[in-house]
Amino acid sequence: MISAAQIRAGRALLNVKQSELAKASGVSLATLNNIERGVGDPRSSTLQAIERALKTAGVEVEEDGIHETVSLIKYARPNALDTYFGSQRVLECLSQKSLMKVEQMTAYVRSGGAVENVQQNARVCFLVSGSGRSLLFDQVEFTTATSPRLAEVAGILLAATIRLPDRLFYIDRTTEDTTALSLDEAIQLLHAYPVRPFDNPRPFFSLFNDWDAHLKRYAEREGHPFRDLMALYDAAPA
Repeated sequence: MISAAQIRAGRALLNVKQSELAKASGVSLATLNNIERGVGDPRSSTLQAIERALKTAGVEVEEDGIHETVSLIKYARPNALDTYFGSQRVLECLSQKSLMKVEQMTAYVRSGGAVENVQQNARVCFLVSGSGRSLLFDQVEFTTATSPRLAEVAGILLAATIRLPDRLFYIDRTTEDTTALSLDEAIQLLHAYPVRPFDNPRPFFSLFNDWDAHLKRYAEREGHPFRDLMALYDAAPA
């Protein structure tokens, strides 16, 4: 079970306040303050909630009976997730409760295989960059091939637009398949590409999908997140 010293060390690595960790953990500030001061006997469920919040933010605790190490995993690639859980993970990063303190998000399109049909094979990916940690979501099968899949991608971009005004970018070309590279190699490759401000969704989606033949109908569909995304930009001052 996580200790008070480990909690303090984890907060220091993340550069977050007690109030921020308490909010992310779902415990009261007074409870967390008492735990860090060694006051009282906290429930195991409370300590587990704090440990889970720190782990989600990239804090790793290792003990071998002699040594104890509290470290921050600066780059991570979440394992292959289905699109629902993948989109939830991205949205968690963008949440006000997130300990990650996201500073920038870059959307890009990677090739998805040997077949040359870009529209069928393209996968939408996200590099979410925080003050001390970055997450690369390139193993989730995000596409725009169907209405539900497009809704997931549009929902992420809608949240990012609201949460990160002027800090949402995209790579204006299809990249090679980053999943075939190690995490370090993929990050280096993505940093080598120039990025453009995501100031209109149309150029990004037009990289790999036909606007008039496929996307336009969703931009006009009542209640669809893609329509909400387009309306947000259409309403923005020029």
